[in-house]
Amino acid sequence: MSTSLIPTQRPLGLFELDAEGTILFSRLEPDGRSGDGGGAELAGHNFYEEVAAFDNADELRRMIKGFLRGGGPADSFDFTCRSGGEAVPLRVLLARVRERSDAGSTAAVILHLRGAR
Repeated sequence: MSTSLIPTQRPLGLFELDAEGTILFSRLEPDGRSGDGGGAELAGHNFYEEVAAFDNADELRRMIKGFLRGGGPADSFDFTCRSGGEAVPLRVLLARVRERSDAGSTAAVILHLRGAR
């Protein structure tokens, strides 16, 4: 398991990731509610290796990559983060971002992690 840039094993908040998992934008929601919990310092870091430092982060990565390969504009699912014997249920919301430029199109994903209800 890697060391997280977030002091908790619950990376709650809004993240914009490129196809490799690099954070383009983030807004942390440490208490699980919208608001400015910081997160600008995470830009440029890899979400899966440096933020989502829980034991089953590779499973979340596979699910997000599957979403990017698909054609739908949005998706949501429940996911349980496992870390050191602790299980934390999350709700994962995904939205596709496409940008057209002269060089072609780029794809990113908006990832919103919040506590499951």
